[in-house]
Amino acid sequence: MVVDMFMSPTPWPIMTAEERLGLATLGAPRPDVQPDADRWIANLGTLPLLAQPGERWMYNTGASVLGVLLARAAGESFPDVLRTRIFGPLGMCDTAFFTESTERLATLYRPTPDGLVVADRPDGTWSHPPRFADGGAGLLSTVDDLLAFARMLLADGASVLSSKAVREMTSDQLTDAQKAYGGLGPTFFDGRSWGFCQAVYDSGAYGWDGGFGSSWLIDPGKDLVVIVLTQRMFETSQAPQVHGDIQAAAYATLA
Repeated sequence: MVVDMFMSPTPWPIMTAEERLGLATLGAPRPDVQPDADRWIANLGTLPLLAQPGERWMYNTGASVLGVLLARAAGESFPDVLRTRIFGPLGMCDTAFFTESTERLATLYRPTPDGLVVADRPDGTWSHPPRFADGGAGLLSTVDDLLAFARMLLADGASVLSSKAVREMTSDQLTDAQKAYGGLGPTFFDGRSWGFCQAVYDSGAYGWDGGFGSSWLIDPGKDLVVIVLTQRMFETSQAPQVHGDIQAAAYATLA
């Protein structure tokens, strides 16, 4: 159903309503169109469910909702929740929803049939605080910060998560029925399933590919982390070949 919704020649009513409410839960992150967190969650609540809770897996609005709930439970903004409980303790000083140091940002490019076009400039979307800090997308980071987060997972949570939480994050959370009724294409679940906000692979590895040009893969059995950061948006739901090539090269060095 999700793929049918994306590929439909005319927008589904739910997509038209989602666009009108500024939710930006479909497609690339668009923090400049989203309202503040309270309005965002209220707007979402006006839409009908596409499925009953637990009936199917859908990407990735649940993470956006989780960010709102975490902020309310903690009594502070979602960026502060992440900063005080995750980023600070792990030394992830360059991870946030925006940066004033725009000279450190790369221009983002989008492939088209006529070549690359600029999708966002350093002084654009991520140069100022968003109205809605989206738990589903929108963080800036660096390879060093992502490596710190990966090492935390390899260390069973280190100082910020319990080992049980890490196991749940990196384990298959879907039933066969949910996988049969969901995904981002007919082959989406070939060789993988879904944990909490990341793919888990039949090989025991886990990670995810981000449509803005990044990928990360953690293989605890090999004590291996592979992080690829580019400034070229994906053309499909699959990462470009270069990501797989770099991962394959990393595995080859272990052999």
